[in-house]
Amino acid sequence: MVCDPVMTIMRHQPEAFSRVLIDDALRESDWDLLDATQVQFEYHTANGRADYLLKDCNGRVLCVLEAKREDIDPYDAKEQARGYAENVRAPFVILSNGREHYFWNYERRDQQDAHRIERLPSRADLERARLKNLQPPRPLLSQIVRPDYLSRFQADLRLHHYQVRALDEIARQFDTQARRKFLLEMATGTGKTLLCAALIRRFLETRNAERVLFIVDRIELAKQTMEDFNRYLAEFKPVVFKNARRTGELLASSVVVATIQSLLVDRRYRKEFTPFYFDLVINDEAHRSIYGDAREVVQFFQATRIGLTATPKAYLKNIDAQALARDNPKAIEARQLRDTYHYFGCEPGQPTFRYDIIDAAKDPAGPFLCLPKIFDIRSDITTQTLEESGWTVTIDEQSENYKIQDLERRIFTPARNELMCRAFLEHAQKSPDGQLGRSIIFAVNQNHATALTKILNAIQPEIALTITSRVAEASALAKDFRDGRRKERIAVSVDMLSIYRR
Repeated sequence: MVCDPVMTIMRHQPEAFSRVLIDDALRESDWDLLDATQVQFEYHTANGRADYLLKDCNGRVLCVLEAKREDIDPYDAKEQARGYAENVRAPFVILSNGREHYFWNYERRDQQDAHRIERLPSRADLERARLKNLQPPRPLLSQIVRPDYLSRFQADLRLHHYQVRALDEIARQFDTQARRKFLLEMATGTGKTLLCAALIRRFLETRNAERVLFIVDRIELAKQTMEDFNRYLAEFKPVVFKNARRTGELLASSVVVATIQSLLVDRRYRKEFTPFYFDLVINDEAHRSIYGDAREVVQFFQATRIGLTATPKAYLKNIDAQALARDNPKAIEARQLRDTYHYFGCEPGQPTFRYDIIDAAKDPAGPFLCLPKIFDIRSDITTQTLEESGWTVTIDEQSENYKIQDLERRIFTPARNELMCRAFLEHAQKSPDGQLGRSIIFAVNQNHATALTKILNAIQPEIALTITSRVAEASALAKDFRDGRRKERIAVSVDMLSIYRR
């Protein structure tokens, strides 16, 4: 028999050790443990001793916090803590062993069970939750969503059937299964931002959310998102976090759009918000915004979470998770941290709703997207850099070796770039009037984008423009290009550029 030394240590840790961790967690959520009008310890009730009482600004008990040893699952103390809470007329219960926390709004019919949280609520969070109990939300499905759901804001606008299905699948699981994590896997160009506008409106109008955070990974995407939100969610006063925190508009807004970078600077998300400030957090490009430092931001907010992505990361698919957990616990933990499906509470490879490029291209009501045509055109340089030995260049009698990922980063190849541009102009699809169809070329980086634009315009004057973050008024350029107000036919950008709206 082999003993786990960590578990042995945990079994011998007294409850006092858990309380040290709980005290730290309370301080992180701005509770003053030295102020008896905020926190009271070991209060004796008719049913037994309550470990912590958390109070509102008038000294009334808001919450009973029941502490357990670190090796005990705090969930098991649920009924014990409810007895204490009922005795002191506290509407909320927190169960914690210092490592795991559960929150229970036991007076609400739609919250019949405690659910896991990653941060403890602040006093302001609990006071707001108590006010919400006075007017509980309606089921999401009670708000009927039809294709004309947003037509009052734009007469010719209709939601596609797959957007309505995605909205209703989230609502069904939210209402009937009490799920609070969802992942939408949808192809680029299928209208995820428009879907989100309808989703946010449904949450707000049924009172399942009072405040919504929409996270993007670049400021240009924030500006483009605001264009839609200002049209379809205007009465909820949507704002961009970076600007609104300086102007004072943040407090009046129910919809905040923020880049992950703006939240991370000086840990502003902790200074500006409490853990329960937002009721709904949506992660655009979720496969990128839940890793590294960004993960700390996302996990701080204790809200319903919805991830949007066309390319989720699947690190748990087609593996024996139980065997790997037994043989290499660190490896399975690393995979879980990086797996998009796992983060949003889905089974490996199974999002809440999927509508990929094949679905969009073969949809009987469409097609809504076209399958790509691939032209495999390679220069000698490309062919050599793809080989195991790489591309060897001799400069000043010294040999340098380059792989495909080095091109336009470590070494620039003007002749190869010109070859690619000429091949593109030859094979690109034409519009009905015979002109080159409006196109987007994605470059390796901003310098590469500028170089490609120069080459294209040298071959065919005024055919291309660069749209990147360092170009002045990039958002306005993208909008004008999208709406056909630019004579250029090619936009050269870096990474993803949301130019077209469905």
